[in-house]
Amino acid sequence: MTATSRDNWTFGAQIATAVGMFLVTLGILFIATLTYLDREDKEFRDEVRSELKEMRTEFVALRTEFSSMRSEIHDMNTRLGRVEGYLRVSGGD
Repeated sequence: MTATSRDNWTFGAQIATAVGMFLVTLGILFIATLTYLDREDKEFRDEVRSELKEMRTEFVALRTEFSSMRSEIHDMNTRLGRVEGYLRVSGGD
């Protein structure tokens, strides 16, 4: 087995430091990537929520409009029934 001399300690320390810095840099890049992806994902989720909220609002407006139309049709049918009844009673054809 070869013994490590003092001359190689600084070189070994340099290699260890370089490897350590490389690992730290990879860790920082990994964390930055996760943070970026999470932010992008959050923006996408917020955008989808906003779109769904708009669609829900439009759906409620349509439901209100259909309810109003149904009420108007019911009123028209009621009036038409009264007119038909009046015509029958009065003897008109």
